[in-house]
Amino acid sequence: MTALPGRLTYAGALALCLLFCAIGLWFLPYPGAQYDELLFLNGVLRPEVAEAWVRLPWAGRVPTMLMSYLGTLKALLYAPVFRFFGLDDWTLRAPVVLAGALSVWLFFLACRRLAGAGAALAATALLATDACYLLASVFDWGPVALQHLCFTAAFYSLVRFSEKRQPPWLFAGAFFCGLGLWDKALFIWLLAGFGVGLLALYREELLAVARDRRLAAAAALGFVLGTAPFLHYNLTTGFRTFRGTAKKDELRAALGKLIVLDRTLDGSGLFGYLVRESPEGPPADLLEREKIPLRVAERLGSPRRSWQALVLVFALALAPALARGREKRRLALLVSIAIALGWAQMAWTREAGGSVHHAILLWPLFHVQAALAAGALAERGRRAGALAALILLLCAGSNLAVLNTYMAHMVACGPGQVWTDASRTLVQYLEAHPGRAAFAADWGILHQILFYGKQRIPMIGHADGLVLRSGADPAAAKELEAALADPKQLFITWTEGRDVFPDTRKKLIAFATARGYRWQSVALIADRHGAAVFEIHEFRR
Repeated sequence: MTALPGRLTYAGALALCLLFCAIGLWFLPYPGAQYDELLFLNGVLRPEVAEAWVRLPWAGRVPTMLMSYLGTLKALLYAPVFRFFGLDDWTLRAPVVLAGALSVWLFFLACRRLAGAGAALAATALLATDACYLLASVFDWGPVALQHLCFTAAFYSLVRFSEKRQPPWLFAGAFFCGLGLWDKALFIWLLAGFGVGLLALYREELLAVARDRRLAAAAALGFVLGTAPFLHYNLTTGFRTFRGTAKKDELRAALGKLIVLDRTLDGSGLFGYLVRESPEGPPADLLEREKIPLRVAERLGSPRRSWQALVLVFALALAPALARGREKRRLALLVSIAIALGWAQMAWTREAGGSVHHAILLWPLFHVQAALAAGALAERGRRAGALAALILLLCAGSNLAVLNTYMAHMVACGPGQVWTDASRTLVQYLEAHPGRAAFAADWGILHQILFYGKQRIPMIGHADGLVLRSGADPAAAKELEAALADPKQLFITWTEGRDVFPDTRKKLIAFATARGYRWQSVALIADRHGAAVFEIHEFRR
């Protein structure tokens, strides 16, 4: 691989980060906000429902955990954004696009030191165009954007520490590891994978850090500060995070999770979820520029799978085999162990690893291996290095083709149901009826009304579980009866056949009619493609 001037590689990496942002902003306005994408809003707009709090002298009660495994880091970072710029799709998604671009930049900086500038730049091109990585960052329903940012910041810091053993870099690496764990407890998958790998391959180095008081103190202090809210919550609740989430899955479920990993690697894992597979009607007000991805997709044959999957799998095996020297081989083995053990924990854990937003938490480790393999080939000769870089760049082109197919589906078919753009139209309807309250009867409706309605529409904050529980829970049935008796309530469900919670629409109507209420369907709310998505109901005696 031909040596590239330092400024040129930095400029190339910056251009790739800008490309990442441009593609992310291209997709940003199409889907409506998704329920889990908005989950952190509870820490901003409804902090009273948080799982845990701390009281600070200068700030009063501050929420620290939204759920037993989900911290409030994102909520606290977004609070000033929403305060100064308001609530809309751009303030929701632009910050995580920037976080994703920063993760790509940190990835480049780390790989440049590990594999050389050329290999790092080629691997960065692969990461910046990775369809699932990019789309999961933009729409951040995992959430994953801060997980990736914390990991790449920790990875880069620890790479710098490994070079000169300076305590500030060790402190920073440990701090970002702790911060990632507070953000979401699933960060422990990577921590455990790397922990085992370090114990197996870097035992002497770990002992040296433990024996050096300054280094040991830097590592301990950094981690404790980063994860302090998470530690406080678990120490005061008997480690509720681990009691509530660590449940063993059946062995046969691992095959399905392996398929999900494969579809995440090739970029196809979000077809049928983020975007519809087939149209339910033509898009309204189709713009001339929206026809471009349709034409490109037709010309390319609408590719759904990137070539990168094969390359990344080969790199996982080849990086340790190609590495020259003990240190580079140990590093490649460390990353391989972290990937293998990280995925094994997903496979072992019930309700984990079965969707893209879990599998993508292993990113960008596969791309680290790609960089290491390309760097190892470059050491064997200029032609081998150039061939490795060319392969990675061709795969990046394949990634772009898959991203274009996603956009073509977004335009021609529209977003998937739980990402429907009809949620914006729904809120417009509700705002046109002042004095009415919204009862979101099914999953995937409540947070969207809260967000797009900017808290102006009266709502019952936990309405989306009442219908489901009303048959077995007298308290839920009583609350539902009270809502039915309130003439201001407009009851909102998905249209018939689209229920997320099974038969919610049918159960709501049956519950009301059994108590003497007359049901009336007031309105159907359609998406851009004319498909009726939401139904608004009234009940009167």
